[in-house]
Amino acid sequence: MKKIYTWVLMLSVVFGLTQCSKTSNEEDPTPAPGVTKTELLAGKSLKTWVMTSSKIDGKEVFNQSLVCSRDDHTVYRTDKTYEVNEGDTKCYSQDPQTYEKGTWSFNTDETELIINNEQRFKILELNNTTLRLSIKTLFGETIERTFKKV
Repeated sequence: MKKIYTWVLMLSVVFGLTQCSKTSNEEDPTPAPGVTKTELLAGKSLKTWVMTSSKIDGKEVFNQSLVCSRDDHTVYRTDKTYEVNEGDTKCYSQDPQTYEKGTWSFNTDETELIINNEQRFKILELNNTTLRLSIKTLFGETIERTFKKV
């Protein structure tokens, strides 16, 4: 009986040590059980995202955008509103900080993010730290955008 107890104790210590490999400031991209898509997108009240990649038909075009626009923030709120703002740098000092506002929702099975009841983005990835969306344009191009949590 003592052998079995020792073996179980060793396994629990080894398992416990493997679970402690992260530093406290790392975020787990896998959501905890019971976390809703709304919570992943908008947090407990709001969540801010910044774009890190923009592709058209698989070709990266993010670096072709103005440097001053690469730090723009998209903020989703739990009241189903959103805004896009200039982030830390404005392209023109006279521009308003917030330049777009609207509403957002999910489709019934939460596989699409719907902006202003018009644009329907397919959700390719949504976790605690990454949001990846795609949309097909009227011209048949596929635009894919990736955001990271600020």
